[in-house]
Amino acid sequence: MLSKRETQILKLLFDHKHTYLTSQEIASGIDVSNRTARKYLHLLEDALKKESIATIEAKQGNGYQLKVEDAKKFDEFYLEEVKDQSTSKDITTIQESNDRQYYILNRLFFEQSEVYVDSIADELFVSRSTISNDLVEVKKLIAPYQIELQSKSNKGIFIVGNEQNIRHFIMNYFFMERLHDNLFAFSMYANLLEGISVEEIVIIVLDECRESQLKLSDFIVYNLVLHIGLAIKRIQNGFLMDIQAPMTFDERSIEYQTALKILARIENAMGITFSSEEADFIALHLKNKITAKTIFKKADATEEEIRTQLIETLRAIDQDTPFDLEHDTILVDGLMIHFIPLLTRLQNNSSIENPLLTEIKTQYPDLFELTVNYFSKMSLFKSYQVTESEWAYLAIHITAAVERYFNEQKTHVLVICATGLGSSQMIKNRLEREFGTRILIEKVISYYEIAEQDLSQIDLIISSINLGNVVLNAPIVNVSVFLGKEDIKKINHEISSNKGGHFKGFKENKQTEMVEENVELIKRSFKPELFYFAEGQSTKETVLKELIGKIETVEETDLQESFLNQLKLRESYSSVVFSEFMAVPHPIEALTKEGHVAVAVVPDGIVWSEKCQSIQLVFLLSPDKLGKFEIEKVSQMLVEIMEDDNFRKALAFSDTFDNFIQAFIDQFEKKA
Repeated sequence: MLSKRETQILKLLFDHKHTYLTSQEIASGIDVSNRTARKYLHLLEDALKKESIATIEAKQGNGYQLKVEDAKKFDEFYLEEVKDQSTSKDITTIQESNDRQYYILNRLFFEQSEVYVDSIADELFVSRSTISNDLVEVKKLIAPYQIELQSKSNKGIFIVGNEQNIRHFIMNYFFMERLHDNLFAFSMYANLLEGISVEEIVIIVLDECRESQLKLSDFIVYNLVLHIGLAIKRIQNGFLMDIQAPMTFDERSIEYQTALKILARIENAMGITFSSEEADFIALHLKNKITAKTIFKKADATEEEIRTQLIETLRAIDQDTPFDLEHDTILVDGLMIHFIPLLTRLQNNSSIENPLLTEIKTQYPDLFELTVNYFSKMSLFKSYQVTESEWAYLAIHITAAVERYFNEQKTHVLVICATGLGSSQMIKNRLEREFGTRILIEKVISYYEIAEQDLSQIDLIISSINLGNVVLNAPIVNVSVFLGKEDIKKINHEISSNKGGHFKGFKENKQTEMVEENVELIKRSFKPELFYFAEGQSTKETVLKELIGKIETVEETDLQESFLNQLKLRESYSSVVFSEFMAVPHPIEALTKEGHVAVAVVPDGIVWSEKCQSIQLVFLLSPDKLGKFEIEKVSQMLVEIMEDDNFRKALAFSDTFDNFIQAFIDQFEKKA
């Protein structure tokens, strides 16, 4: 049985079977994001292939089209699925529920038309009872803001609350999460704006536009805030606005008056003075659609032609990078808006300085170069001399989109508590409230369930008990059950590092830095006096005693009995075997003054347990009592052995420490 989203897409494709639909058209048709639409499109494609009744043809530049292979079987399948979906009472997924709630709230807070439950149910292809359940959740979302959801027979459902509370909700629900999660560009300059926060600029823009009853889409707000933020930075750096806006506005117009109010509030908050031309540029953003036609006409191209050029440019970038910029509607719409003042300046043979040019070229040289290389080939810019400052403005949008691309890949989280009961639910609720859609909590378990877990799909482990001496194949963040500010900061850092890792992987110079760091870690962690090569047959007990003996020699203290007891206790909780060839034993408590990695290479293999009878590599980790040993980094490095069998073989047959360490270094240097 297909999911509701898959059925919706199937209906769309069937209704338009003689033409192609783009992913954006499909997304709009079922009221979800492009990424969500593509996800369900692929699931539908797999389902149709499995039934051998149809395929979905993807044609670059055109979109997707349904190709029926067995008409009789397809008709039966289609009718059955539509019928099942109309009568199904299955609970929809959390993601779909959130999509519906967002849709409902958007209708209530931004659209002028009346909202009826039955109409929404029809629009979203769900039952009236499903929407009623969603409205219960909507009421919970708006209740903390003293906003109520009411209904009347002749008016439908509507919100009731004072304007300040309504603005507060709009700010938090529609803008703040996307501001922090999706527009990385803001964080690039937020700390550079002295005396005013980016959030405050958003509040001022939102306040004044609602006061003037100007309806703005979210991406127009983003671009306007970006424009104002950079204008402030230019003033702070002594740059003057020396260019006229592409059109002057009637000073009595609502857009111009709103622009003046926005600028006046910012001037008052910061003690700065904007040039008189700035109001025209703000008004230009507020009256974007009318302005666009005037500017694009001077560029000898229609808005649609320029959008096509832009999509082609982004598609070319996608083909040469791991990104998916072509389908990023925030990027496309944001650049289309940015092209208006940019073309104005180019048409007047002028340019403005970019206060972030140095930061962009220093911190994001690859993305700056990528922007110049690809956008300079657009017909739109062929006849103009575009300065580095102007390219840097475009690079800000690209950098934000790249960060969005990685942020959209949710971090899969496993939550561990002492018992997995009361406190676990507290942490789970706090995590969902703090991080929203940035994380996906796969499971909440107790400490004693660790051994049973498959961690292959887990990106991050969040634990309320100390797992410092437990080696797992995922980063671990220890938190308190109350999840305080420091805990949130630690989790944020780990999530950002995880995403940043993908981002750095795109950058060759960053990749080189990572390789150098790993090589240094190898040299710090492995020592010849802690290396043991076992010739011929051996046993688990012999190998462990040999490795503990080497640590004893380095530490100059008796450790055999306490170490063996700790290792036995550790294995009673969960296996320390990482693969059929490698074991990573370690004590639960730190027993040594310094951190150590003792290594045993056993080419003939040893019997570790009934299930693991050919262990060739044993890494005995001994964390130090002060907690300085980089146990997580070392354990993450060992994952390479599991993922590359040639690397494993090179280590398993290293009969000397020099050969062993060289095999390790070679593995990481080949990535440079």
